[in-house]
Amino acid sequence: MKFSSLPFLNIMGKKGRNGALLAFSVLLSFSLFGGALLLFSLHRGLTSLEQRLGADIIVVPYEARTKVSADTILNQGNRTYFYMSASTLTKVMEIEGVEKVSPQIYLCSMNAGCCSVSLQLIGFDPLTDFTIQPWVRETFKGTLQTGDILIGSKVTLSTSRKLKFFDHLWNVAAQLEETGTGLDNAVFANMETISQMMEAADKIGWSFTDKKYSDKMISSIMVKVKDGYDIDSVVSLIQRKVRKTQAVKSKSMTSGIADSLASFSKIIALLSILVWILCLVMLIVVSTLITGERKKEIAVLRVMGASRKKLSRLVMTESLILNAAGSLGGVVLAALAILPFHSLIKNAIGLPFLLPSTLVIAALALASMLVSVFFGSMASSFSAMSISKVDAGTIIRDGN
Repeated sequence: MKFSSLPFLNIMGKKGRNGALLAFSVLLSFSLFGGALLLFSLHRGLTSLEQRLGADIIVVPYEARTKVSADTILNQGNRTYFYMSASTLTKVMEIEGVEKVSPQIYLCSMNAGCCSVSLQLIGFDPLTDFTIQPWVRETFKGTLQTGDILIGSKVTLSTSRKLKFFDHLWNVAAQLEETGTGLDNAVFANMETISQMMEAADKIGWSFTDKKYSDKMISSIMVKVKDGYDIDSVVSLIQRKVRKTQAVKSKSMTSGIADSLASFSKIIALLSILVWILCLVMLIVVSTLITGERKKEIAVLRVMGASRKKLSRLVMTESLILNAAGSLGGVVLAALAILPFHSLIKNAIGLPFLLPSTLVIAALALASMLVSVFFGSMASSFSAMSISKVDAGTIIRDGN
């Protein structure tokens, strides 16, 4: 029997003894990779939400304060609609410090036979839009035609590439990239298509039209502030000069989410660190206890000619094999616990949650495994050091 085969034989021959080391190694890797993946996903979700907002200020009708507001469409995907006169767009554009504006209009489909599914519908103006189109261009390079729609990543797309709203079929031009926000459950179209949807809804008795407006209606105005102007000051000007509207700084819409995310992230990080430290301590304790039980085995190997260096290498090799297997197992378990259920996790925590790219996930997994193997092996190094202090003659003579 070759000495090099001893680590594998010892591991297979003492499954119970090595099972504890393997289990703690799995937990070590699971907590490290799982915690890192959750934290990356949460922070990426918030970044995605901020990028999707795009505007410095969002102007909505004053009554939107008492209904479901625009930020809930972005954050939770709630279905709602509210309107104001399109003439508000010109008034906002005339405010000092405003660089550009772009309107959006909201309506929602119904839970009825007239519609394939109940969703938030958002209309935008491709000629002036600076918030939705940068995201759209990641997937759709063409020009959005009247009658075409764009759907979020969570909207189920049929093989016909059409969705029915208000007893009309609308062509799906593209399905957009995931954002981890409520926009993943929304449908987007240009203003002409949204107008056609409103007319179709009117014909079947679902009226979105507000009769008090003689001209066209819009739901919100995205505002870009000129460089050098204070956003808060522009918000105050809009509030004073444009009646019956509510101007909201986009950062204030995400500040509450950012605070919740920071608190949740601290909890995840703290739990991961506590589990990680506990597993590391237990690895040291278990490794030391196992080495104590192996004194006679080690003494016999010393008598047979194995040097102290060889015996230390034997213990470290066994540790490396167990920690490598445990680290791989922990990463796989964490991936199985998070990746297939990321939508459920997002719904449960109520925060933007967007998984990193496959490359980043692979890098996190590899880094978690390397760190776990390194520290797991370091924990076993105490056992390897104690090997050099074993007195073979005394152990064999005393029988312990």
